[in-house]
Amino acid sequence: MSPNLLRVFGGVKIALASLSALVPMELFLLCILGYLIGSIPTGYLLMKYAAGKDIRELGSHSTGATNVLRSGNKTLALLTLLGDALKGIFFTLTLKLFCDDPFWLVAVFCCTIGHAYPIWLAFKGGKGVATSAGIFLVIAPAYAALSILVWAVLAKFLKISSVASLALSISFAALCTYGFIFGQTNLNVFLFSLASLVFLIFTHCENIRRIMHQDEQKVG
Repeated sequence: MSPNLLRVFGGVKIALASLSALVPMELFLLCILGYLIGSIPTGYLLMKYAAGKDIRELGSHSTGATNVLRSGNKTLALLTLLGDALKGIFFTLTLKLFCDDPFWLVAVFCCTIGHAYPIWLAFKGGKGVATSAGIFLVIAPAYAALSILVWAVLAKFLKISSVASLALSISFAALCTYGFIFGQTNLNVFLFSLASLVFLIFTHCENIRRIMHQDEQKVG
């Protein structure tokens, strides 16, 4: 094993040890599980074994559905989108039904982090949009459906994936804020929507810069 890789795993080990001292063991383990499920690199695996290509060497180098679409394979792009969303749906639904820890959404958030920063691919994954959308569908179905509709309309007519993705996260956070103010959304979901918005803005920093300079690449 290379010295660099050893240092990475050493840093991860220290971080995990520090985290385990701050949170209950059950929640700590759920966070690890959520991260590992989220870090399953759907796009990378589909492109590697179905198309014989390394998605990290194409387009934006992201493992997400948009970059798979840029490779020209619409079927694999759709499967990547569904696979990434299902990671969020599966893990969130499981915790919602069977976990009684009041902070279970923290573990769910780790699922999105895992998608964006998978340990298997040197912490270089997707933007976290599809996985977040899957999570949104479980924790606030009506608001998620409206937000996904906004995403679909903008993606179809503007053909700029990053704009549509950011609009999805902004719409969901705005709707959850409305719901929280009027007593229709609980505090945990409201805070999760804000945390997700901040995280997705962070993962789209380069896209935002290109949008501001009017040189963001269109898809399709």
